[in-house]
Amino acid sequence: MTRSLLGALCAALLGALLSTVATPAPAQAGPAYEYARQAVKATNAAREANGRKPLRVSDCLRDFARKQAVAMARESRMYHQDLGPVMEKCHLVLVGENVAYGYPTGRSVVNQGWLKSEGHRANILNRGFRLVAVAARRDSHGTWYAAQVFGRR
Repeated sequence: MTRSLLGALCAALLGALLSTVATPAPAQAGPAYEYARQAVKATNAAREANGRKPLRVSDCLRDFARKQAVAMARESRMYHQDLGPVMEKCHLVLVGENVAYGYPTGRSVVNQGWLKSEGHRANILNRGFRLVAVAARRDSHGTWYAAQVFGRR
């Protein structure tokens, strides 16, 4: 092979390799997305088992759940957010929130955490809620922090 042909071949292979490596996976494909998906599914399963209608996922609530999960993970502490801005921006008449940390999956945060706590369970089974969003993030030690936000327009 001549140098120019070898160089062109190497450049083509390197370009193909870099374009494959540089293409990020969709944000929804990660463990935080799977955690949230499991939590919503477990929440709706609990609602249906208790004669409640399933909740629809809201993009507006997801933004607030994500912001809260990220903030808690960054600070490595659990706390509730001010729900006034959620009501205003998402045009809600009813809002609620569950937060947690330390549960390894979305299924476990609902089934072993929130459903075993009277107040959190009441939020999950509240007949007034129609919307939900869940977000989760890990802190620097790998501990999951989760926020579940409920609403009704």
